[in-house]
Amino acid sequence: MKTSFKNLFLLFFIFFGLGSQAQSDGASRIERNAPLVVIESFNAVFSAKDPVWFTRYQGKNNQELVYVAKFILGNRYCKSVYDFNGNQIVFAATVDYNELPEVARNYMKEMYPSFPIIEALMVTDHEKVVTYEIGIYIDHQYVIQVFSNDGDFIKNTKA
Repeated sequence: MKTSFKNLFLLFFIFFGLGSQAQSDGASRIERNAPLVVIESFNAVFSAKDPVWFTRYQGKNNQELVYVAKFILGNRYCKSVYDFNGNQIVFAATVDYNELPEVARNYMKEMYPSFPIIEALMVTDHEKVVTYEIGIYIDHQYVIQVFSNDGDFIKNTKA
């Protein structure tokens, strides 16, 4: 009797764990079956690349499902994000420190001299507006500093 109670208890936690994993938390998950329209949209621009596909929820209350293609283009890590209809939402590529606008580099030196840059991205949205995102850790939190194409500070966000 004691063993069957332990088994029942274990079974309950297994199902509870599976159920909680199914809840959307906005984290990326590997996608093995991206919609054909999304794959065709990616291939129209990056035909020679073989991406790893992920899905995640974003937007207000994490209600918008998006497909993320991560791949290497030249010597840069890139990601291209698409909606369910295959429309590209954003494209991001890593950049070297020297490729950042000088105004943004000076801002980072002045405002955050003791915080090393963890990641720098050039981001192009669906309207072809280019921004730069510079990631640093402040008090154990990853903070992204966003700059315009000219290097002017726009905002910071917590990831």
